[in-house]
Amino acid sequence: MAAHEVLAETATEYGYFVTVQELAERVQEMSGVRTDAPTRTWMDAILRKVARRCHNAGEPPLTALCVKRNLKVSDSYKYVLELAALPVPADIETHAAYARWACYAAHGADVPADGGTPPLIARGGSAKRSSGSVVTRPAPPKTESRTVVCKSCFIQLPATGICEHC
Repeated sequence: MAAHEVLAETATEYGYFVTVQELAERVQEMSGVRTDAPTRTWMDAILRKVARRCHNAGEPPLTALCVKRNLKVSDSYKYVLELAALPVPADIETHAAYARWACYAAHGADVPADGGTPPLIARGGSAKRSSGSVVTRPAPPKTESRTVVCKSCFIQLPATGICEHC
């Protein structure tokens, strides 16, 4: 599936992400199928398929790497939580940040030696285009301690190491 391929490629670079519109354009290029239908009418279904594929394979949700123009995850990101039978947290952007971090780690991105911090996408973050039409922002500041996340729900684990959500 083209969308999975684009998002997996995006996950190989720490801090990278792609907008829904850019993902839609790449999917059409790669598949050879073009549509004049508004992106909002068909991309949700594509992102849901990617979320299901990742969930069924036990992988972090690559859909966390796909954001709207305002640099926030789309409503379709809630499907990731639905698949994992988790409630929608008050701050879904933080959940998505931990999921992005897990995606980078799982796809071989050069994560900072100390683990870095889950990459929230700053609202005014700089957008740099690469040859693959992937958007990036500067790497987040390093922290003193390594962040550990639950392999099921991608929420930061407490000091006990036991997830309070799963």
